Amino acid sequence: MGPKKQNRPQGDNQPPQQPQHQQRGPPPGLQQPRQPQQPRQPQQPQQPQQPQQPQQPQQPRQPQQPQQLQRGPPSGLQQPRQPQQPQQPQQPQQPQQQQRGPPGFQQQPQHQGQQQRPPGFPQPSQPKQPGGSWGKQPPQNQQQQQPQQQPQGQSQGQQQRPSGFPQPQQPKQPGGSWGKQQPQQQQQQQTTTTTTTSSSPAPEIPKVSRKDLVRDDDIQDVAITPAKPRSIQSQPISVITNFFPVVVRENRSVFLYRIDYDPPQVARDRRFKLMREFLATNSSAKYDGDSLLFSAQRITINSQHVDGVQILIKLAKELNHKDKSITQFFNILTKSFMRLMKFSLIGRNYYTPVGKRDIPKHFLEVWKGFSTSVIPTEAGTMLLCDSTTKVVRSQTVLERIKYLNNNPNRCAAEIVNSIVLTRYNNKTYRISGITWQGQNSKVTDIMEGKTTFLAYYQKNYSIRITDMSQPLLKSEVKMRGVKQTIYLIPELTFLTGLNDEMRKDFHIMKDLAEESNVEPYKRIETLSNFVNGFNSNPAISEELKTWGLSYQQALKVDGCVLQAPKNIQINNSTALKNVRWVFIVEQNEFQRGECQKNLDLFIRESQLLPPIVHFPVLPKSIRDIKSNSYTDIMEKEVNKGTTFFLIIIPQNNAEVYKGIKMKSLIQYKVLTQCIFSRTFDKGRPVSIKLKQQVVAKLGLAPWGLGQDIYKGVPKKTMVIGIDVGHNSDMRGHSVVGFVATIDDKFQKFFSRAYAQNRPGKEIIDTLEDATKEAMKSYFNHNNCLPELVIVYRDGVGDGMLDLVNKTEIAAMKKGFAETPSSWGTKPKLVYTIVKKNTNARFFTNDNQKANPPPGTLIDSKITHQNWYDFFLVSQVAFKGSINPTHYHVLLDEHQMAADLFQFFTFQMCHLYFNFEKSVRVPASCQFAHKMAFLIGRTVGRNVAPELSDKLFFL
Repeated sequence: MGPKKQNRPQGDNQPPQQPQHQQRGPPPGLQQPRQPQQPRQPQQPQQPQQPQQPQQPQQPRQPQQPQQLQRGPPSGLQQPRQPQQPQQPQQPQQPQQQQRGPPGFQQQPQHQGQQQRPPGFPQPSQPKQPGGSWGKQPPQNQQQQQPQQQPQGQSQGQQQRPSGFPQPQQPKQPGGSWGKQQPQQQQQQQTTTTTTTSSSPAPEIPKVSRKDLVRDDDIQDVAITPAKPRSIQSQPISVITNFFPVVVRENRSVFLYRIDYDPPQVARDRRFKLMREFLATNSSAKYDGDSLLFSAQRITINSQHVDGVQILIKLAKELNHKDKSITQFFNILTKSFMRLMKFSLIGRNYYTPVGKRDIPKHFLEVWKGFSTSVIPTEAGTMLLCDSTTKVVRSQTVLERIKYLNNNPNRCAAEIVNSIVLTRYNNKTYRISGITWQGQNSKVTDIMEGKTTFLAYYQKNYSIRITDMSQPLLKSEVKMRGVKQTIYLIPELTFLTGLNDEMRKDFHIMKDLAEESNVEPYKRIETLSNFVNGFNSNPAISEELKTWGLSYQQALKVDGCVLQAPKNIQINNSTALKNVRWVFIVEQNEFQRGECQKNLDLFIRESQLLPPIVHFPVLPKSIRDIKSNSYTDIMEKEVNKGTTFFLIIIPQNNAEVYKGIKMKSLIQYKVLTQCIFSRTFDKGRPVSIKLKQQVVAKLGLAPWGLGQDIYKGVPKKTMVIGIDVGHNSDMRGHSVVGFVATIDDKFQKFFSRAYAQNRPGKEIIDTLEDATKEAMKSYFNHNNCLPELVIVYRDGVGDGMLDLVNKTEIAAMKKGFAETPSSWGTKPKLVYTIVKKNTNARFFTNDNQKANPPPGTLIDSKITHQNWYDFFLVSQVAFKGSINPTHYHVLLDEHQMAADLFQFFTFQMCHLYFNFEKSVRVPASCQFAHKMAFLIGRTVGRNVAPELSDKLFFL
């Protein structure tokens, strides 16, 4: 394989996660709610001036986060106060009208900054007033002793995070002192002086608005593949991909038209209805639902009146098969093919109940479907197609509510934040709350005008609602760009996905695995038959002829297989001899010979000294067991110097696990390993895995890698893994996991979690603070700064690449620049986006069509023609078809050869100490994912700083 073309432009295994779905709008046919009046921005009161105190210089304004990422929280959750926007021209007031309905019932949008934080979290502080003074931060040593202390004042636009997480720091001032305010002019001059050794100046994080965002395919100013020869030995391999070439006859053109409506039409369903009538004589044209129309022939008219609306048509461009915009048309066309084949859009993929698999004993259905996307690649335009499944409950939400005895707390725990499907229109919604009877909303209420819920469903869907006492489900959706509350009927909705109880059921997971884990040869056969079905379908075949299109067979690509490193076991017996630890187990359980036998086996494997054994007093019923039965013992032992606890906990009692983790990680500042008795009884295999986890938690490395790991990278290299977890129980707040290596063997770590200000936010607004903390930890361990920092950034959603490129990289560089110059030269940066949930699939190009081996690298043909990117298979798939991981290098200041960076990335996948084989992403990235999951789902706040150098989350 040659390099890419150089002429480019610039504690326990967690359950599988269900894919996230977009929140859908109202069913077609329902009148859209009127635009609510926007509340006027309240004028901030001025604080009285204090003549006795000199006025502080104005704090430099913090960069404003882009408007499009401000996703509103569920009802009742505080949105952080945003910086005051320039006054907009006053809109004419609309008459107030209360509307209700599955979609249609809306609540007046609340003013940003006027809601309340979740109970127990600090409320947003008022922005600084003119003439006011800012709170002084404590000295650095005091900050370390009191990491949770909040500054008395915050700059405009900053918000407080949920309690227990680091608050945004004041920028470090020149001369190495933190927290002192300097006059702005003097500060700028001194900053220039103290950063002369930096590889790049401290850039300001740019402000990016929605209109400035670009599609991922069109991103610019990113790294290109270095033009350096290959030096890494590898074995060649040929694979079949699930990329199907789209061939367009060169003499065919597609006409792109701009569509406008007079008067403007806000409702998407209304626009589609008008366009269908307009296109009655031009059925081959495809409309995007907004303002673009693609046609195979020229349209000779400029306007036409339809149902009292004037439709204006203007030719924008004549497209050929090489235009970038052509992929948008191909995707619209493919979606129309899916509808012709009777597939329904659920979330982002298309499914059909035809041929569904029923699992009646679990009240589940498995729908089969496909994901499709037309994308540009080095080898041309490709249809990326993969098979997928959707788990849908056969029970309605109402039936589930009755099963839970109409208990509001139990129902909220299971239904709120879940995704439901409405089968009458095959749309999905995320539930934000439940409105019970007596809370001003019920099925007999009027939605709008004189239409009730009952009449609406009877008229539009011929559905008769039978239960008049059922509650209503609340969902937050965007209509006309404004977040509004709609109400759904439990009798007509179905939960999707699995709850925690189902995930713990071995029989359910086994039955589902038989449906979802499709063997490789069956998957590629299914995909090939599906794409070939486009030609065999008469309606689709006719459209393909009209547009001059055809699909070829699955693309074959040549790649290589990188050599895996050899794990070198490390003897930690000397360090482990000094560990004082406690084993907590129920007395009857311990007196069984099997438990003592397994404990002795674990002691031999781990080389720990024999533990102190404690027997908690537990009630007979598992449900009555509380965490304090264990934590009371822990508290006494912590005072005696115990630093590690191995605890046998009851099955299916999440509250016990949560209570132990919160006390140990926040209050006691010790490490724990919780394990079920059933798991502990499995003997040697579990003892070996348990030994690896415990050794890693204690800050030691079970194994290391050879010297080959340093090919192309300096020994003073820091590897940072970042992931954003949205599966948080903290009222929807996302949690950022940040894990950085701080030694030259990549075996010691600095870890920290950060809460995002707004629910579902993907762009990290604490990266500058995290970078400065990581630099400080590295310096304390090595007495210097790293020469190179390699970042593996996971958790970036589609469409976010440009924003990450413009904000997060700038924030990290600013963090580098603001470290004291006495610490050494600032590091160079390599910033890489990691996407492990890609739809790409690889199959060996032979008769078996099996999964390719770990180390399989593909960096040509299916990669992007303007990117420095590659696909890497680093793990073994024990069942089903393997998923390669997609890496995209946004910034490369080190300019190492591409094959050296690819090899280094593969090596990093072998240092995840919770699994003896390689994993899908570099170890630091997987560590960050595990930490974000534990903090978001169990602990709810950051852990004690004393544990930041331990892998407490394994």
